[in-house]
Amino acid sequence: MEQNKEKVSLIIEGGAMRGVFCAGVISTLLRQEIYLDYVIGVSSGSANGVNYVSRDLTRTKASFVDIAANPAFSGMKYLLNGQGYFNTKYIYEDAITTDIPFQFESFKQNPTSMKIVVTDMATAKPVYFDKEDIITSEELALKIRASSTVPLLMPPTQINGKYYLDGGIVDSLPIEKAIVDGNRKHVILLTRPRGYIKEKQRFNAIIRRHLRAYPEVIAAIEQRHIAYNRSMALIEQLEKENKAFVIAPDQLAIGRMERNVQRLDAYYQYAERAAERQLSGLYGFLSSR
Repeated sequence: MEQNKEKVSLIIEGGAMRGVFCAGVISTLLRQEIYLDYVIGVSSGSANGVNYVSRDLTRTKASFVDIAANPAFSGMKYLLNGQGYFNTKYIYEDAITTDIPFQFESFKQNPTSMKIVVTDMATAKPVYFDKEDIITSEELALKIRASSTVPLLMPPTQINGKYYLDGGIVDSLPIEKAIVDGNRKHVILLTRPRGYIKEKQRFNAIIRRHLRAYPEVIAAIEQRHIAYNRSMALIEQLEKENKAFVIAPDQLAIGRMERNVQRLDAYYQYAERAAERQLSGLYGFLSSR
């Protein structure tokens, strides 16, 4: 497998089922054979990222659209029995080998670098799991699960004795990490329209009680909007310098918890068309110095 765009990062935002927009964009990138050599994904962005690296067009759509048709995908009964509203056992253990199998060998053989962003519960600091350190598809699935573990909606993910939560808590838009890792340019896939400004999250007693043993995590969530808006400001500055290219939806037609397959499919197709409209600009960006 070859890469054709070097020192260019692909940064993929999370947002649970809003990630179907990024899936549609990735479909367009793969069909156009635009292969960037560095990928970093957060939360559902990590699930999109591994599909991009494995170059699996079928799974790109299936893991955000078709999967929602399965009754095992989500529901209150799974939340109440400890598996999470989004059924973590089905999504990260069963589906990856049955309904929507993952091409792990293609993922590993691709020389593209990839990082998966998670939050360490003990320190409330970001951890960047590296593709090179992942040996099995089961290990990969567990790390994607960790990156997507939303407090309350999903149980914390344990890896080698440590507990992890959604990477978006501490690094929703890892542009600084992509720069530190040596990338000169950045293609950024967002799940909210341009101009979005994150506001401080409102806490309730249930969340505070749920995370009472992890005050650093509570503090990180309370400060999340500051980090997010700072990253967006940096991205906007890089755009002015022709060092960043952003693809974002013009509209937000679905929410984080969307389960309607028809709406997901329509939004996926909308994303494909949105990416196609920006192809000439993207090619110009990638070819310029």
